[in-house]
Amino acid sequence: MINHIAKITLAIFICCITACTNDIAEVQKITNYKPLPVSTTKNVEMLYSDSAQLKARIRAPLRETFFGQKPYIVFNKGIRVEFYDENQKVESVLTAKYAISYTKEDKMEARNDVEISSSNGDKLNTNHLIWDQKANKIYSNVFTKITSTERVIYGDGFESNQDFTTYKILKPKGIINLKQNP
Repeated sequence: MINHIAKITLAIFICCITACTNDIAEVQKITNYKPLPVSTTKNVEMLYSDSAQLKARIRAPLRETFFGQKPYIVFNKGIRVEFYDENQKVESVLTAKYAISYTKEDKMEARNDVEISSSNGDKLNTNHLIWDQKANKIYSNVFTKITSTERVIYGDGFESNQDFTTYKILKPKGIINLKQNP
């Protein structure tokens, strides 16, 4: 009788051990897992330089840093990025209501009411763009509006250098000239 109870207990134990395998992604999905930031900083200012020359200044009311295989930084309350020329003068300014920076890739995504203004008066408006810091390039594939002193250009997607002095619309939809012809 004791031998029979021991066999049943052992069988139940083996079934329990082999039946309990869970994929961590499934567990996170079921439990609504949301990673917590490793650090939170308010009223942050970050400087980006190359060869001891200031290239960009980032200001944000809130910065949250997350670690893991793909570390990233979230700016939930908006961001302002000032891009500088070789004379340390502001060449252009990027603002957005949300941004996420992928640390290892040196890329930042800006979303929600994204605007870039250049020192020559050109202004870009879109809802999503990517700043590739390694390539010194800004680009997007969503609806974009660029306003200059002479015209307004609409289209889907654009590419630009990071100081927004040279740009192109990838799929133009229309151009409105603002100057009147006599």
